[in-house]
Amino acid sequence: MSVFTQDVNDPALCIVRTGRGERVSQELAGLLNPVDPATFHQFRLRANADVELHYHDVDEYWWFTEGNPRVTLRSPIGVIKEFALEPGDMVACVRGVEHTLRADHELVYYQFSSVPTGGERQGHLTRQVTTNTRVSDRAPRKRRPG
Repeated sequence: MSVFTQDVNDPALCIVRTGRGERVSQELAGLLNPVDPATFHQFRLRANADVELHYHDVDEYWWFTEGNPRVTLRSPIGVIKEFALEPGDMVACVRGVEHTLRADHELVYYQFSSVPTGGERQGHLTRQVTTNTRVSDRAPRKRRPG
């Protein structure tokens, strides 16, 4: 299991509408590392919170219980998609897929991540898109509260 994956070309793969009966697909399951139960917690994101587009070296999950977030995902090759989600929906964000979310109201969700396999960087990691459309990594940023 690698620290980083380039295997997600379509970020829609990371959206699981569990409230509509969907389950994690075999393709997605094959890319995810095992969940670390010690990271499981409920999170409340205040209305209009500014969450930068970022990624992690571990898989991160958001399982929404209250609110209707707008989630933006960008694959490692630069494909960007936005999703209107609702309670019961889950984002299973494979390591290396950039993500952000927003709403004009408070969001409540369970957040958890995968077990580290060694060598992962901590916190929010960001990329910048260069003029020749290549995506390059930037140094990790400290996670901002909220």
